[in-house]
Amino acid sequence: MRPGPAVLAAAILLPAVAAPAAEPPRAKEAADAVHWFRATEQKLMDAITAGEKKPWEEVTDPAWVLTTEEGQLMGKKQFLEELRPLPAGLKGDISVQDLTVQHVGDTVAVVRFLADEWETVFGQRLSTRYRVTDTYRRDHEEWKMMASHVSVVTQDPPAQEASKDLWPGFVGTYQLLPDGWTFTVELRDGLLWGGRDPKKLRQFIPLAPNAFVLSGSLGEWIFVMDKGAATQVLNFRKFEPLVWTRVGDKGTQ
Repeated sequence: MRPGPAVLAAAILLPAVAAPAAEPPRAKEAADAVHWFRATEQKLMDAITAGEKKPWEEVTDPAWVLTTEEGQLMGKKQFLEELRPLPAGLKGDISVQDLTVQHVGDTVAVVRFLADEWETVFGQRLSTRYRVTDTYRRDHEEWKMMASHVSVVTQDPPAQEASKDLWPGFVGTYQLLPDGWTFTVELRDGLLWGGRDPKKLRQFIPLAPNAFVLSGSLGEWIFVMDKGAATQVLNFRKFEPLVWTRVGDKGTQ
């Protein structure tokens, strides 16, 4: 018995329906690029802790420039000269996370990722995260890194054991003289709080009896004392002190 036209049509169409759709060439190329950049960036991070120069020599362009987390500009030659294995007493690792690739045409790629670093310094563990932005240029079939920018992801430090005896003397209202903003400091249930908006105060995290970090913000706050009460608060914002002067009576809550 010969199969009818309907059966033949079904036999012809079935493979086309059952087979998975081929990945578009551009999509596959983009996925391959992300895989390559992720593997390459992880290799570079591993080379930092090991002090290996070769991975950096191969990937970076001769004109490559790094902007460090301290704002220093460093060329390839200087970077490689200063790249050393971690000294004795130090151990660490850097993990590449959340990597994305932004293509600009066919010859430029901007790679962004989170570098999650842990380090032990003579037994004391430190954890820091960095946002890294690397710009690559395609050189024929190879990608060469042209520039890098690294910035620290801020986070609240752990509270330190500190005496609270001075804290009642910190409470009050401070101002940026002569007619600037005001800042309120309160003591609630043994914890110190501060902020420009009295209804939205944030907790002070103690570093020392008179030195703090305000939760969720940059910089240190240092209370200057005179006869049991603070007269000023020095807020070090990006290494420059902003001076708040007491204008209200102290008190506790």
